Amino acid sequence: YPLAKLNGKEDEQSVVVWGSNDYLGMSQHPVVTAAMHDAIRLYGAGSGGSRNIGGTHYHYTLLESSLADWHGKETALVFPTGYSSNDATLQCLLRLFPNCIVFSDELNHASIINGIRSAKADRAIFRHNDVDHLEELLASQPRNRAKIIVFESIYSMDGDIAPIEKITNLASKYNALTFLDEVHAIGMYGPRGAGMAAELGVADRIDIIQGTMAKAIGVIGGYIASSALLIDAVRSFAS
Repeated sequence: YPLAKLNGKEDEQSVVVWGSNDYLGMSQHPVVTAAMHDAIRLYGAGSGGSRNIGGTHYHYTLLESSLADWHGKETALVFPTGYSSNDATLQCLLRLFPNCIVFSDELNHASIINGIRSAKADRAIFRHNDVDHLEELLASQPRNRAKIIVFESIYSMDGDIAPIEKITNLASKYNALTFLDEVHAIGMYGPRGAGMAAELGVADRIDIIQGTMAKAIGVIGGYIASSALLIDAVRSFAS
């Protein structure tokens, strides 16, 4: 996976799974699999509890520090999946900020859509990668109203890339936060594989970078990287 055994049998010929998101084959890399065996032997197969009770293992904090450094952010927070990191974070922020409105690209992933719908916040959907339409929607709102622009760096179905720098310019102009889903870019683009925002030199202008470890990284889990204040808010209030 992407090289798999037919019916899980060792003596069968390998098949290529063309629908795989394991872009770099890291799920089968011997260093990765050996590290997983070592971790299970030392720490067990489960966490033993939620993060806020007794489930924060030593390696979780190391991982979060590494992810924050990777994206040039103050800190990071890991989740069980990439889906849940989008869903829980957006629900949380849209409920925390009074009278918040979210601006979402029409082709955003289902996890983003679910997080937005669950929060019951006002929303404005802009045409895919259309910065003129986005600006029109932003300009219709008071400058001091809380706003979040949510978009992806690379859209997996068509493979097109968002106009990230132009969107960050609009965010600055209209006083909005930016939430960027980098799941299909991390590991593949940018310095050290840090994503498209890093490739373009604008990662510092993205307020929240969301990613997954289930694609190019080759394992499982999701995360967000941001300021310490925003991460603490999500850690404390997300559900």
